[in-house]
Amino acid sequence: MVGGCEAGGALSSSATRLSSSSPPIRLLNVPKYLSSLPACGAACVNASITAQKCADVTSCICSPDHVFKDQTQRCLESSCSLSEQFIAKNTTEAACGRPPRDKSRKYDATSISLCVVTGILVVMRVIFKQWFSYQKQLSLDDWVIILSAAVGLPCTILNTAGLTANGLGKDAWTLRSSDLVEFGRYFFVQQILYLVLMTFIKVSLLCFYLSIFPNRRVRLLLWLTVAANLAWGFVCIVITIFQCSPVQNYWLRYLQQEGTGKCLNMNLLGWGNGAVSVAIDIWIIGIPMYQMRKLDLGWRKKIGAVVMFLTGAFVTIVSILRLQSLAYFYSSSNPTWDLWYTAWWSTIEINVGLMCACLPTVRVILVRLWPDVFGSTIYSRSSIFGSTLRSSSNHGLVAQQQAMRYQSSEVRLVKTPTRIKEEDCESQSSKAAPRPQAGQLAPPPKSARKGLHKSLPPLPPMEKR
Repeated sequence: MVGGCEAGGALSSSATRLSSSSPPIRLLNVPKYLSSLPACGAACVNASITAQKCADVTSCICSPDHVFKDQTQRCLESSCSLSEQFIAKNTTEAACGRPPRDKSRKYDATSISLCVVTGILVVMRVIFKQWFSYQKQLSLDDWVIILSAAVGLPCTILNTAGLTANGLGKDAWTLRSSDLVEFGRYFFVQQILYLVLMTFIKVSLLCFYLSIFPNRRVRLLLWLTVAANLAWGFVCIVITIFQCSPVQNYWLRYLQQEGTGKCLNMNLLGWGNGAVSVAIDIWIIGIPMYQMRKLDLGWRKKIGAVVMFLTGAFVTIVSILRLQSLAYFYSSSNPTWDLWYTAWWSTIEINVGLMCACLPTVRVILVRLWPDVFGSTIYSRSSIFGSTLRSSSNHGLVAQQQAMRYQSSEVRLVKTPTRIKEEDCESQSSKAAPRPQAGQLAPPPKSARKGLHKSLPPLPPMEKR
């Protein structure tokens, strides 16, 4: 308020420069402009002009300075309905000759490109697990990822056909009321699908850890985490569905005659869900990292395993970045523009989560293709099974025995469950076992007969024909 005349002079000179480059702002017909505004909007503009002591009304209204705009916006939010705010803003932007803003193409490009990359990784994972892995079957975490991809594809379609087609990335006052209603309806659906997808992604990571760690206590902890994650996801979905009473008031509030229902404070829910989601991510990452101290691995191989487990940290980083976009999650006076950031970060978060869930399988594929390059740092589930030597449960022993049967060129165990290195076994067997004659199979080494399983006796010589 101090130095209003000086501010007015500065705004006037700024408006002069702006007018020379933008002919539509040559002169604002103030009486006609004010008569085009709703009564509450005209009162707010007049109040701001008086408070700012503008020497030039045109410069105050059309200047990019935020003091006048912010003061007028606060008055509009407290005095006008949402539809009246849109009319006042659209009238002001048109009178000042400002071009409309549009970021819808950027969002479409991000959503579609991420969907393509994610889809390729998911297909690679499924094909490799089903037909080219040594087990040749899909596990529980694979099915959860398939289910997530099945939900994620419609999300990408709705992003383009539902959100951007109805104004996402544009100013709300440039849209029709029907477009705003459709935008609100599609954004409501996308909120629910987002919660479903993030719940599935976390469950898939937990199921992956369940297939790795055989210790009963660890498995119980993982199952409890799965249950807690599902319960929290269910609660958030229910609250999101019934956040407004009646439900349709969520999108009808954008009509010129707004709905009469009530809605919860979704800013609080959005921040609460985001904070809990980050906490669950950190917890999920912490479980395998804590178990790393129990793995009898060399430091190079341990680094490789740590890198595999830390892929989930990328999702956590994106989740933290997404929190900043929730500032105007529900109370925005320009929802189609402000919610662009929330939709953009949510799309990145979901796709990065699915990509990270597929990276361990991608690494195994790289081992198959280039074992000399990736073989020293890539691990499959059986390699971690074979190195979990401190497990004392029967389930862990069975898992270790099963892991030995899945050894392959891409997996090299550090130690077997009997704490005998594979190289020692091979050297002892080569020294102890006699060279087989033609038509005979070599008998198993003594070290193997003293192991966990008794070997079968040697086959009799084959009869010569």
